[in-house]
Amino acid sequence: MSKKNLLSIGIDFGTTFSFCCYLEGDTIRSLIPITENYGIPSLFYDDGNQKSFGRIAAKKLNNPRTSKNVISSVKRRLNETGYLLVAGDNKYTVEDIIREIVCNMVEGAIKTATETYQIDFTDDFRIEAVVTVPVGFSEPEKKLIEECISSIVMPNGKHLVVLKLVPEPVAAAIEYFGLRTPEDRDILVYDLGGGTFDSAWVHSNKDENEIPYEVLDQNGDPHLGGDDWDNAIANWLKEQYLKEFPDETISKHDESYLTYYARDLKEDLTQLESTSWEVDMHGNVAEGELTREKFEQLTKPLLDRTLQKLDDIIQRRGRKPDHIILTGGSSLMPQVHASIQQKFPNVDVRNVDPAHAIANGAARYADWLRQRPTTGKPNKKGDMVQKISSHAYGISYHYSDTNNIEICILIPRGAKLPCSAKTSSYTRRNNQYNSEFVVFELDSHEGEGSRIPESSGKQIMSVTLSRPTDR
Repeated sequence: MSKKNLLSIGIDFGTTFSFCCYLEGDTIRSLIPITENYGIPSLFYDDGNQKSFGRIAAKKLNNPRTSKNVISSVKRRLNETGYLLVAGDNKYTVEDIIREIVCNMVEGAIKTATETYQIDFTDDFRIEAVVTVPVGFSEPEKKLIEECISSIVMPNGKHLVVLKLVPEPVAAAIEYFGLRTPEDRDILVYDLGGGTFDSAWVHSNKDENEIPYEVLDQNGDPHLGGDDWDNAIANWLKEQYLKEFPDETISKHDESYLTYYARDLKEDLTQLESTSWEVDMHGNVAEGELTREKFEQLTKPLLDRTLQKLDDIIQRRGRKPDHIILTGGSSLMPQVHASIQQKFPNVDVRNVDPAHAIANGAARYADWLRQRPTTGKPNKKGDMVQKISSHAYGISYHYSDTNNIEICILIPRGAKLPCSAKTSSYTRRNNQYNSEFVVFELDSHEGEGSRIPESSGKQIMSVTLSRPTDR
């Protein structure tokens, strides 16, 4: 066995599937157990007596009696408070579920590295990770993911170290084009995952003195993904079932079963022009055929929403990209490639290992950081990826000219990170000793200094500044 005290990995914590890997030489090594071919289903099950993950939890989800104890698509539920699951004496928040799923994956990664790649970890070994996140995630959502994963404790008592968060489309570009491209290129990434959709305009620089990749624009929807295609089929199946058995009642558990079954039908239609279906509930059986044409008709509004995101970016950039690369497991649906190729006939459109490209790119980034442990600098600008703000940020003020409270944008959407901004304000009353500043996050594309209605923003934090009473 080879001795190792540091393992640098890439983690794609996905809505539907999660995957992690590392780079050995020029070869990506999967750290997923061979029993989980595609990736580990991002599922957690606890009935108060037993915990399950991955494909075992997936079997529980497919059973109406146990599905109520399965948490799925937790990545779409980051803003929920309270307990997502109560099982006996065990209670789980969003943070708990994320830790459980990722910790199980990392424990499996250590086991796979030991048994498959013959790595003998020393007692003081460390695991460092580059973790991918959707471009549409807010800063609080990114922070939550980072803190959850950073809190995971390895078997030797050390914490997993999160080196960087990298936007998922950028990780896909790194996997496809390498650490640096031979020519400057403009790359539009279309990333349709299980629960989120991301698109990003990534510019690659050939100049060794420049940052290899710059995110120039991005657009996404953290609540649009393959799950919604599944739901569209599940709703159609429910309609077909109720046509035959109109007196039946569909429970929440029945709906979970239909959604899980719908995913299988969707995957069938990736390869087939039609597939048969059979719904067996409450002792009643309904059956029929679902064609790819009908499936694409049912889900066209969803696909159109993703194409509109591309249009928005291209309109802002003022031209078409050199390349469009498709990634994310749901981009395998034939309708995706066909629609984009039809929409952009003169642009090079490629599929990039939809299942693993994002984790692979993160692993290459992690390995690059490992080789530069002191500065992590490939150039005078300091990093491999120049990221931008996924949202606009501002502070609310009471404006005397309108007598309204409005948000003044200080950090515009798309600003290169890190960035700073300055502003001046005045107290509303004489001898005012306290001033509260409320920070808002916005989806607006308005520029710095723009004034936006307070109702358009989401409050993310506040701070009260006080001055001594003798001043």
